[in-house]
Order: sequence, then structure tokens, then C-alpha cells
Amino acid sequence: MILVTTATGQVGSAVVRALSQRGQACRALVRNADQAFDLPHVETVQGDFRDGASLDAAMAGVSRVYLACRPLPIQPELEGHVITAASRNGVGHVVKLSAYDAHDANPSDFRRWNGIAERRLMESGLAWTMLRPTAFHQSVDAAAIAARGELLSPQGDAASPFIDARDIADVAAAALTGEGHKGRIYDLTGPEALTQPQVAALVVEVFGRPVTCRAVSDDEALDGLIAGGMDVGFARSMIAHYQAYRARPVSLISGWVSILAGRKPRSLRAYIEECRTAGR
Repeated sequence: MILVTTATGQVGSAVVRALSQRGQACRALVRNADQAFDLPHVETVQGDFRDGASLDAAMAGVSRVYLACRPLPIQPELEGHVITAASRNGVGHVVKLSAYDAHDANPSDFRRWNGIAERRLMESGLAWTMLRPTAFHQSVDAAAIAARGELLSPQGDAASPFIDARDIADVAAAALTGEGHKGRIYDLTGPEALTQPQVAALVVEVFGRPVTCRAVSDDEALDGLIAGGMDVGFARSMIAHYQAYRARPVSLISGWVSILAGRKPRSLRAYIEECRTAGR
């Protein structure tokens, strides 16, 4: 039995579907009863990372765990609860969704939180696999960019090899069900690295509307995030994330999706075309 935590997340929900399609029995951990999955081979259980009893119940008979968490300052603490529960319940292997360049001293809060959680997992004595993806396709709101006619870029000239959440999920499913993945760190990327102006150009090509890309400073980006309703603390974390991209752009294009999922990763253009077709 495989336990999928944060099962309603972008990647987690895709992991549940990928395991179901493989005919693999899995248990989806959700916070609310109305989030139950209706898929073959999938059992839904309710629980919370802060509730040790609910984690113990969710891990009964579980041999492998997919571990993920929302980006929060307490993410290392929350994931630590799951790691501790996995240790006391005899789980054999934990596959953690992490972040590209995750380590304890990364200036990007999100990458640092994941780095701390990674270290806790490595030191736990559990067998582990780390998945370190770059930015998600799903972070690009192509329809909104096309409607607004402008893409604001706080990343400067830095390029990012965007990856689709579904491709990450397929790699996770392979690591959870296959052999030879323990103690491995997989840097996951899409097929090409794109700058923000290149992303804007893709939106123009697919939606057929004029879009300009305008570079913005950190303070302007921060003001925009807060004005859009983002929490001040998280907005500042995003600024640090953009700074990390500018300081150390992602240059590696990895082939792990092709190797582990058995197919080429989806391109950002293909995702943007899906958005246009779906009207979102």
C-alpha cells in the first residue's frame, strides 16, 4: 500500500491518478471528508500533519509514502511529523516532492524549507528519494496573461525549464512502484529553458493576442503581489525566490522524465494550448 500525502495538491492529485491507472493500491490523505477520490484502487483517509494519531491510522499497512506539503514557513515541521510517523510505523521508503536547488542555506525561502525537510528525511534512517522540480507549467496563467496583454517579469534574463505537474507525478509514481530509486535525487525539468519574454511570445502565438513582457523591480513586484491579495510574508518569500533565479539561473535540462516515465516531458507550449482549448 502506498500513502499519498497532500493528495489534493497539483502534483499529489496527479500522483493518485497515476497510481490508480497503474492498478496500484494507494491511500489518499486529505484534510476534509468531501475531498474523497472516486477512482479504482484508491482509498481516501482523512488526517492532518499535526495529528499524530491520524497519521498513524493512515500509515497502517503502508510500505511507501509520497511526501509533499504546501509552501509554508512551518513546512519542515509539518513534513517532520510525517517522517516521524513513517519511522514509527515501519514505512520502507519515502518519496519527497522537494524543489530545485533545495538546501538549508538557499536564499529562497521555498527552497530552504525543502532543504531543511530533505535533511530531516535523510537523517531519519528511512529510505528516501528526492524529486526536485523547477517551476510548474501550472504556474503560468496563460489566459490571464493574454487577457491583460502584459507579463510582468521580476526574474530578469533568467530562464527556467518549466515542467508539467503531471510529468512530476508520473516520475513519482515510477519511484514509488519501481526499484533502484532509494537514495537518489532527481532534478526534474521540462524539455527547454525559457525566459519570461519567450513565455510571453508563446502566449502570443497560441492565443493570437498582443502581449508585452515588462521587467519589474523587486519593490514593484512585491507591491503587485500584495495588491493581488498575497500574504506579506509569502510575498517576500516570492521575491527571494525570484532573486534566487536571477542569481543562479537553472541551466540543466534533465532527461529524468523520459527515463522514468518512459516518454518525453510536456512542453510549455503544449500546456498553453491546453489552456486555450479549455478556456482557462
